[in-house]
Amino acid sequence: MRRGGLVALALIASVLRTTPAFSEEEALRRRVEARLAKAGLETNADIQVEVKDGSVILTGAAPTVDALRAAERAARKEARVVDNRLAVMPAEPRSDSEIHKAVRDAILLYPNLTVFDSVELGVEKGVVVLQGSVREPYRGSDIENRVAKVPGVREIKNEIAVQPVSFFDARLRAGLFRSIYGDEMFLRYAQQANPPIHIIVDRGHVTLTGYVGSAVEQAVLGSIARQSLAFSVDNQVKIDGEAAGEASGRTAPSGS
Repeated sequence: MRRGGLVALALIASVLRTTPAFSEEEALRRRVEARLAKAGLETNADIQVEVKDGSVILTGAAPTVDALRAAERAARKEARVVDNRLAVMPAEPRSDSEIHKAVRDAILLYPNLTVFDSVELGVEKGVVVLQGSVREPYRGSDIENRVAKVPGVREIKNEIAVQPVSFFDARLRAGLFRSIYGDEMFLRYAQQANPPIHIIVDRGHVTLTGYVGSAVEQAVLGSIARQSLAFSVDNQVKIDGEAAGEASGRTAPSGS
């Protein structure tokens, strides 16, 4: 009996030692679940929360990239280490062409892009690749965040570059804007909500993107740019109808 009593006491002591740890992990799991519910992810996502050695593991599925990221942000408010194993499972399947159009529209509706920014995109099996160049770093991040909300997008690869700060570049940029959009041939484009000709300046080198209505306009545009102080000019402007896949800025700047 004495030996049996000692064994029983040892078992009780072992339970008492492990119970607090178990309770802490259970409490952490419930707090994370509460955070997910507060973020509105309880109804539109299928997320399971597991806690192991103080780390939170998220498994299951989220409907968009934005929801996946929101789940991780919510979990990090309660835990230092979060292992996000969520997969993006759209509520309804979409073709790459449908996703491309939706992403392009999301970019075009971003109000902070100008004709001095240019963003191109590609879509393959739901994976969106963003390329191009913007003047301000936050614009690239903002664009990615907008794309993350588009249904059907499974992953985003953001390769958008940021143009360096340069007084010479700024002066060249402003001069090109006045020369191009002040030319009679291109005045009608300046009045559009989404001016189609984009002027990218990087360390004195100019790249023109977007589209115009004819081959003559395309040639004149290149000629205007080459008369500037640019070190080089790369005229990538397409003729209307050839640039269906290109997405660029929407707001016409003042040229300053």
